[in-house]
Amino acid sequence: MTEISVDTDAYEREYGKPVGRAFWMFRIVSPSITTKDYIFTTDKPMTFQAACDRAREIAAARRSDQIVLLPGD
Repeated sequence: MTEISVDTDAYEREYGKPVGRAFWMFRIVSPSITTKDYIFTTDKPMTFQAACDRAREIAAARRSDQIVLLPGD
């Protein structure tokens, strides 16, 4: 199984490279046009790598192949 990549472009334009512990927000892009995308926000501050790992688990369960890191508020 290939690892699902995380698109950080929008986040990096606003904040720079994602590092450290924070609440992270991801859009799990639906593979089907008829299904709504899923927004996932970590429930506790965690490292970016740990948050990506969790987002990948959710994306795999939803059979998605794209994850986008969203800029926060």
